[in-house]
Amino acid sequence: MSSNTSDMKQTDDRFRQVVEAAPNAMVMVGKSGIIEMVNTQAEIIFGYRRDELLGQSIDCLLPERFRHQHPHHRDSFFSDLRPRAMGIGRDLFGRHKDGSEFPVEVGLNPIETEDGIKVLSAITDISARKRMEERFRQVVEAAPNAMVMVDKSGIIEMVNTQAEIIFGYRRDELLGQSIDCLLPERFRHQHPHHRDSFFSDLRPRAMGIGRDLFGRHKDGSEFPVEVGLNPIETEDGIKVLSAITDISARVKANQKLAEHHEELERSNKELATFAYVASHDLKSPLRGIFQISQWIEEDLGNGDILSIPSHMNLLRGRLRRMELLLDDLLAYSRAGRMEGGLSQIDLGVLAHDIFDMQALPEGFTLVTAENLPTFTTLATPLEQVLRNLFTNAVKHHDQLTGRIKLDWQLKNKDYYEFSVTDDGPGIPPEYHERVFVMFQTLRPRDEVEGSGMGLALVKKIVETYGGKTSITSDGIRGTSILFTWPLNIKGRTPIANSI
Repeated sequence: MSSNTSDMKQTDDRFRQVVEAAPNAMVMVGKSGIIEMVNTQAEIIFGYRRDELLGQSIDCLLPERFRHQHPHHRDSFFSDLRPRAMGIGRDLFGRHKDGSEFPVEVGLNPIETEDGIKVLSAITDISARKRMEERFRQVVEAAPNAMVMVDKSGIIEMVNTQAEIIFGYRRDELLGQSIDCLLPERFRHQHPHHRDSFFSDLRPRAMGIGRDLFGRHKDGSEFPVEVGLNPIETEDGIKVLSAITDISARVKANQKLAEHHEELERSNKELATFAYVASHDLKSPLRGIFQISQWIEEDLGNGDILSIPSHMNLLRGRLRRMELLLDDLLAYSRAGRMEGGLSQIDLGVLAHDIFDMQALPEGFTLVTAENLPTFTTLATPLEQVLRNLFTNAVKHHDQLTGRIKLDWQLKNKDYYEFSVTDDGPGIPPEYHERVFVMFQTLRPRDEVEGSGMGLALVKKIVETYGGKTSITSDGIRGTSILFTWPLNIKGRTPIANSI
């Protein structure tokens, strides 16, 4: 035997030893697909003895449904000889001797031999990995929140049913798309930077700590979310698994809690003011009644009955003032409660009805803006507001005639803004806040019959339904009281008042 032949035999032996020692199945075939070499791992994973495979077509290791395509794929490989993975983008399966199938990965390598080019296939049984992947998918699918997995470029590779539900897309509409489609447009330009930042420091974390995060539904609407990020190591590289929770209900609950807290604080302040001021305003007429009763007693003792009628008139006046004060306190305590049902009102008609029914002095007129709105609302609290504003404008007028105007504008998509303007004495700017406080009047009680509760009652009713009150006046002539009122009061449930 020549040395050349001996060297070739040694090379061939070493090659066979390497193939035999390989950790995965190795199968070598010629151009026609006939098996010329297998190793022990091939016997193990396919269940054949070596002698059962040698000389057979490679097709015996393929499921029958794939066999008709295989000659074409084999010819394609021989026309472009280079190492490559087989079936890129497709799931590959091997066929066991018992007929069962199992998932495989196949690497193809051209081998130059004395008998021509052969193909050495490295075949790996990936059943265990597929089972792990399936378990992973099942866990993701069963998660109670939306799960979205993306690669480094932000392309969506996996979603679960909850993701379909909260974002409104079908699964096939999301897979292969950029994660940016689930973000509001105003945040999309920042997202690549945040994604790069995550990949540069791979660790589980909450996304957007300290910032409000929002998702974008298929219909374009936005909703608040919380997002947890987890790096996932796969054979295709690091992926990011995002756990996304729609927190709309929690945000609404927190807002409601904050509103209740603010309302409680406001009610507590009102209660404190009530306790402080009422001690004076309720006692004042009582002290007056006590004093007048002493005068009457003294007059009777002195036999002076001529002054008794005037004292009695004063006594009745004090009693009327106290009765009015108690009535206003009762009205204030009930302000803002849901009274009556929703009804459609023509504000122009309602305003004139309220004005006419109050039996105000003949010298006063009401002028209403054109095209006052017709809308559905709770009529009773709105009537209370307008009645108090009309009465207040007349009561504090310094002349026997006057003009009151009701005007309006659309403040925004949620509120009307109404204004009641008089031509009486103005209110100096330094008193604009004070006039909305309980029991506050700018003129002595003996000059103006009233309890100082009118504008406080207006403010409480308006704020109960989410509106605001304000005053416009130069302090010299004329005053406008402005208040906002919701276009759609349905669903607004006022918080119970504490006083």
